[in-house]
Amino acid sequence: MFPDTYRVFSDASVDEVVKKMFDNFDVKLTEDMRNDIEEQEKSIHEIVTLASIIEKEVMGEKDMALVSGILQKRMEIGMKLEVDSSVNYATGKSDPAASYVDLQVDSPYNTYKHYGLPPGPISNPGLQAIKAAIYPEESDYLFYLNRQDTGETIFSKDFNEH
Repeated sequence: MFPDTYRVFSDASVDEVVKKMFDNFDVKLTEDMRNDIEEQEKSIHEIVTLASIIEKEVMGEKDMALVSGILQKRMEIGMKLEVDSSVNYATGKSDPAASYVDLQVDSPYNTYKHYGLPPGPISNPGLQAIKAAIYPEESDYLFYLNRQDTGETIFSKDFNEH
């Protein structure tokens, strides 16, 4: 369901509201975008799941495509995603960082324990995050860190630099 501002009548049913949100998603995800997803041999579900992580991981839109490239590179080389946002989804916490105890949670959403994407989205990603998931920016980076005080994303090429 696409996050947006909707005009809804007070007597609208849940089914009508959900349909409106799904219809809006179908409009936002253009035919070109769908073709590009298919050419990448990915599913819309995978793209939305990745986009949901990007939405939660990156504070500013300008770094979304770069983080997308990092996460996709991690999957390609067989590295775990290790994203705090998916762990927080599993634990129900809203803290930006996951604690050591949180990282031990037994959940398919724990990307510190499991490889690849979690089984489904952890949020309703916006259009910018969806585009970033479809059109990742390649780089030499393999790590990133968000400064909570400034919103700046800091990128690193290896673990030592990170």
